[in-house]
Amino acid sequence: MTRISVILAAVALTACTVDENGNIIMPPPQGQAAAPRMDQEGTCFMYVEDQGEGRYRLVNGVGDGTRTPLAMVKSDLTSAQLDARYTKERAIMDINPECLAIVAKDRAQARPVRKPKAPMGG
Repeated sequence: MTRISVILAAVALTACTVDENGNIIMPPPQGQAAAPRMDQEGTCFMYVEDQGEGRYRLVNGVGDGTRTPLAMVKSDLTSAQLDARYTKERAIMDINPECLAIVAKDRAQARPVRKPKAPMGG
């Protein structure tokens, strides 16, 4: 009976993935694909931040498996410049063999630019 328990446990664990912190990540239910995330290796990402006063920032890169992957940032774009650059970069993602998955959010989904945190201390 113990052998069967060990075999069943091994089979159950082979269906799991372990992240860099040793946490078990369960696979999505069968027939339902997991949404791509920026922190997944091979996920190309691009999003827009609203700088205010009609100016935008475009952030894009390829996920490397870390929580904060490196990205290219192009700031101070007008809406026309942003839309042209977004269209170009999005087309590149479609043909880039590094892009195993794509997360792209356009100007309609822009979020405000985060203000840098003030240094602590005195």
